[in-house]
Amino acid sequence: MENPFFVLHREFKNAGADVLLSSGQACVAFGIATFSKDGDWIVREDERSCRAVLTVLESHRAVYRLGAPLHPDWLCHGLTSHFEFSAPDGFRMRTDFCSRPPRVLDTSRMWMCAVRADDIDVVDVESLIKLKQTRRLRDYSMIGALAEVAGLEGDVPVLALRHLQDYELLRRAVRRWPAEAAACSREAVRLLRADAPRAAVVAAIAVEQDARMVEDEVRIAAVQTAYGAYVRTFVRLRAGWRRSGTVLAEQHRALLVHARSLCEAMS
Repeated sequence: MENPFFVLHREFKNAGADVLLSSGQACVAFGIATFSKDGDWIVREDERSCRAVLTVLESHRAVYRLGAPLHPDWLCHGLTSHFEFSAPDGFRMRTDFCSRPPRVLDTSRMWMCAVRADDIDVVDVESLIKLKQTRRLRDYSMIGALAEVAGLEGDVPVLALRHLQDYELLRRAVRRWPAEAAACSREAVRLLRADAPRAAVVAAIAVEQDARMVEDEVRIAAVQTAYGAYVRTFVRLRAGWRRSGTVLAEQHRALLVHARSLCEAMS
């Protein structure tokens, strides 16, 4: 059976949305993961793409999960919209959309560098690596796999030296590209060039991972603090939608009203 998130991606495209598959499903498209339970997309920050995505989701009887309204006015703040629906086979489809993903500073370049993988529009490897620098430890194995496939095997020394997460693979990259390694500021690379003990290199990689996880925790905490009132409003709205069976279009209109009210109160 074809990946249901790939099928959904094509539905978004056919409806007129500019979207790029990202995060876990992008790793599946690149062949470094076999499964991801959620679907994440980068959506163009315009009303046409947002409307097209909402139309497709409503056809599947999707509902909002806690997150921002799928609208440029909120996407432009780097926020994410979350939805879910049940597929015909009972599988719960969770879908997330943002236009300015964390840590990707040049979004125009991200769109220009998008690639085709398994006949799907996917974010480029460099952007995907930044996306995966999250607070979840398991994401760093995906970063390492991306760096191995696109960097070490793809003969791109910068990707390999900056992002490999395995001691042996990183040591191989340092030996293969000595000039590029000399110019690399990464601590683990510096230690390998200095013939430091394996334990020191492994520790440097772990410290690097932990620093990025802490950075992501701080980012998420700041968002939660800034939008605490919105969260409380959403919880109340969602309870009412469940009782009344409110369709997605009506959920979206109500959420926009409350979101704009909150923005006015915060300004």
